[in-house]
Amino acid sequence: MAGKKDLTVRTPRAMQFLRQAARAAEEWPVAGSAVRRFQDAEHWAISELKQRLDAIAEEVADGAVRQRRREKTRPPSDMLAALLAESRSVDPDAARLKLYRQTLSRLVPDQVAMMALLADKEIAPLCHVVAGRLPAGPIHAVVLANTSSLGRDAGVLLRDYVPQYMNELLAAGVFEAGPEDERLADEYELLLADTQLRQTMDRIRRDMKLYPRLQRFSVSLSAYGSALWHDCRPAPSRIEQGTGPSES
Repeated sequence: MAGKKDLTVRTPRAMQFLRQAARAAEEWPVAGSAVRRFQDAEHWAISELKQRLDAIAEEVADGAVRQRRREKTRPPSDMLAALLAESRSVDPDAARLKLYRQTLSRLVPDQVAMMALLADKEIAPLCHVVAGRLPAGPIHAVVLANTSSLGRDAGVLLRDYVPQYMNELLAAGVFEAGPEDERLADEYELLLADTQLRQTMDRIRRDMKLYPRLQRFSVSLSAYGSALWHDCRPAPSRIEQGTGPSES
């Protein structure tokens, strides 16, 4: 925060000199009481300094809290006015950074792992599990949308939520759905062994009394997702340290 006070405690040089004198005076027979008085005064000075620094720290913290409260109670009309004023800016780089920050703030680590893998693979399978009254023909309902082996391959922690992750990445414009791709034939077959997909198909047969079918699509990074990854991808060393994107 701008104007933040330096809270580092530095021992004044005069106090250092007095401490040295006190240690020397301890050897003088008549100086015992004087040394004790000096030590009492020193302890008082240090205690007073600590209290003042604690007060400064509390003031800084209170200021940050008040700033957050002001942002929360800021009238929407002021927020809109500020955004409209910023929209007249002629700095496309600043606008792009704001958009990147907005997108990344919506993502969780599992989704970013999926994005990183898709940037490397370029394309991955995407499937809907649907239900029909007949083995072929019109669809009665989409029961499980946007399932993919991308989450498993990326090692996500919440495998059952891959469809939800995919929904949000598609909605954010980071991923882009496309038609079935013959290059993914083997991966489509492997996806049929996915536990969540098989359980969904069994539920369609058992509970819904309908025919399960699999609709095949593909997924890749959108033009925006590719730009986001290219501009913000971190260096490997920063991934290990968890310190954010590299500078380019």
